Formats: sequence, structure tokens, C-alpha cells
Amino acid sequence: MKNDKLFTVKTSMGKEDYHKFLYIATFIRSKIIIPFTLLISALMSAFLVYNENQFNITKFFILWILLAVVAVLVVIFKVERKNKQRVKTDKTGVFNSQETLDFYEDFLIIKSTAFEGEAKIKYSQFYQVLESKDYFITYFNMNQASLIRKKDMDKETIESLRVLYQKNMSKKYRRI
Repeated sequence: MKNDKLFTVKTSMGKEDYHKFLYIATFIRSKIIIPFTLLISALMSAFLVYNENQFNITKFFILWILLAVVAVLVVIFKVERKNKQRVKTDKTGVFNSQETLDFYEDFLIIKSTAFEGEAKIKYSQFYQVLESKDYFITYFNMNQASLIRKKDMDKETIESLRVLYQKNMSKKYRRI
């Protein structure tokens, strides 16, 4: 029967989990970010090095590496700033809340100590699910996500959740 609960996961998100999530969302979620950064820095290097029909390959590579490093450092600075801002302004108690997730064949019910009531969401409504070494990251839309820590589950539950997501999400599920 489709309305029988398959399993339940109790999880929470600590400040360190959020910190890791920001880096995953920034650098790993989209496969294009790092190649795009390298391409833009290479183009800028070529533009800056090219001088009156001459091209100094050594200067190009040095400048390319320098610009790529600066670009990555700027992104890291923004991630760290966003993390500090979120931690400082956490008035809802998200970092101390406990989420209970009841998984069914076609949907998920979320209960949290951070809000009253519960939310029922069909897997078909998810935007994307990513699985990293430490987390299952469920995107409800492009910008709103929920973390499920693997350390809060046993190996059997991790495998059950992976299979459930693969079955219901198909191309929207990805291991990173």
C-alpha cells in the first residue's frame, strides 16, 4: 500500500553542517562553476597579455593562475560572509531544531521543532536531490534546501533513502 510509512529519519543541522552545505552549493552543485571560472580567467589573461601581435605564454599562464586564485578567493569570502550572517541572524532556531522525516513511497512528511505543524511533499515536487559523502541535500526549489545528515542514519536507512530517491527522482537525483 502506498500510504504505509517506509522509514523515519530524525536529523538536525548544526552550524558546521550549514557551513559545509554552503561550499557544496557553491562549488559542487553545478558542474559548470569551476570550468567557467577557469575559462573567464583564461580569457581575461589572454586579453591582458596580448600586445601588438605578440603573445607571451609565460605571462599568460602566470596571470591566468593569479586571476583564477583571486576569483576563487572572492567566492570563498562571499561564502564565509554569508555563513557568518546566517549564524548571527538565526532567530528561528534552525541550528538547534530537530527534523523528523517520515518517508513514504510517493511523498515525505516533515515535522520540525522550528515550526508548528507538518509539511507533506511529493517527491515529484522536488527540484533536485544531491547526495554527498555526508548529506542528502533536498532542493525544494532553486534556492531552498534541506539537509539530511548521514551520521543520523544507519547504513540500511542510507541505502533505502538512496534507492527511494533514485526511483522517484531519476535525473533529478545526483551523487556528488
